[in-house]
Amino acid sequence: MNWNRRLSKTYKTLIASFILMAGALTATAQHDDLNYDELEKMQDNIEGYLFQVYEIVDDYPNFGYEYVYHNGHLDRVAVSGIDDMATKKEVAELMHLFRNEKDKMKNFATRVGIYYAPEQEAEPEMGYEAFRQEVMNNINYPEGAENFGVEGTVYVKFIVEEDGEVSFVTADQDIDSPYEQRVKKLEEAAVAAVEEVDAEWEPAIVDGTIVDSWAVIPVTFDFQKNPSLPVLIQ
Repeated sequence: MNWNRRLSKTYKTLIASFILMAGALTATAQHDDLNYDELEKMQDNIEGYLFQVYEIVDDYPNFGYEYVYHNGHLDRVAVSGIDDMATKKEVAELMHLFRNEKDKMKNFATRVGIYYAPEQEAEPEMGYEAFRQEVMNNINYPEGAENFGVEGTVYVKFIVEEDGEVSFVTADQDIDSPYEQRVKKLEEAAVAAVEEVDAEWEPAIVDGTIVDSWAVIPVTFDFQKNPSLPVLIQ
């Protein structure tokens, strides 16, 4: 897989999209009740819920979950691997909010034409478990960050384009540390670990059409143990 970021192509696409949308900030997206600003706010909410869940379940290596739907609507989230009932309930509630927001955004493109919650999400052809193992094999804990006890989860985000190529690879995190440069090293290490995987991707699908979409891979650094990839939450 060519993990070249292809930034020139992506930037051209983004610039063109912004120009087309510049005069339509109040126009509705693909839904009568949602405009682009609302969709972007929902995306921020989704990532906020995700950050909170990963921060909690970092202490529960056997964490697992299942979405339970009834008549097409999310009924509840069954959480496993967490013994403390209060924590288990908190995680279930956060994941319910997370999934509800994603369901509301389902099949709607953002302002720049990228789908955040497509009907069928993009996946590595080798499968996520094999992909996860490959990323883990590539992770190196930056020495400076490890020595200073800098730890936390980094979220590697990228676009899987219609042709299965990956572009615009970036990272986000919510790590509380005074050592900003060392936190940056964690971001760089996580991005490098994902980029080094030689993987082909099956692009996302919306209404039978192949589309560009966002993908997020969490990478957790813990100076007391090896870096790892937590359960993928979608």
